[in-house]
Amino acid sequence: MSAQNEGTMSTSTTGSAGSSGYVARPLVEGFPGKSSSHGAFGWSSLWLLDDGVRRVLIDAGQPAYIPLIHAGLERYGLTADDVTDVLLTHMHWDHVSNFPMFANATTWVGERELRWAAEQPSGTPFLPDLHVQELLRRTDRVGRMTAGQEVLPGIHAIDSAGHTPHHLAFYLDRTDEKRVFAGDAVKNLYELASGRVDSTLDLDASASTIVAMRSLLTDTGASLVPGHDVELRWEDGEVHRRHAPRAAIGFFADASTGEEDRSIG
Repeated sequence: MSAQNEGTMSTSTTGSAGSSGYVARPLVEGFPGKSSSHGAFGWSSLWLLDDGVRRVLIDAGQPAYIPLIHAGLERYGLTADDVTDVLLTHMHWDHVSNFPMFANATTWVGERELRWAAEQPSGTPFLPDLHVQELLRRTDRVGRMTAGQEVLPGIHAIDSAGHTPHHLAFYLDRTDEKRVFAGDAVKNLYELASGRVDSTLDLDASASTIVAMRSLLTDTGASLVPGHDVELRWEDGEVHRRHAPRAAIGFFADASTGEEDRSIG
């Protein structure tokens, strides 16, 4: 990745971690859908990293994810109280909203991203005003990040501006398989493949971030977890999904038939 988009990765770390490396698993997989009639789907990716000492969430999800988060953690014998860290890619509602449910976790937020969000007027699209104010208010269990920092052992914050001015992605290198958690810097397969980004505050910055992401994937062999899609592989200039995305949707069409399966994928 270029210095402009990545910064210099620090060798300093915060806290401790197990020696075996992280196991990375999705709690909720993102889905690349939009709705012009009901606002954003907000079906974002939510992944858990676990090395036996730390249990780290990449983003916190939107409010409707709360039962899915509980169920996902239960699959691995965990509860919300077992989560030690929550790393936020950016300050949009579908990536931030549930951080208060992790009572024992430190929530990590970009210093410049939080400052920018706090300066926006109330009602700015996609910014959850109360969550922004709560992160500013808390004096305990909130950590501030900067691009280029090794936030936790083996987890590096990367400048990925565009979607928001100070968006951060995370590069995970202390694991059997390297990954980039791109948040909404790369929302889906189409954006990584085409370089054309939907819903961004800076088209040029987003395009530069996509180029830098491709270079990082090429150089490291990492896979990429987008903000609203399943895990992707970048191989020989082409993008491949690890598996097909799916959205389970029920629709009550009329008064007699009850719920009909209108799932996508």
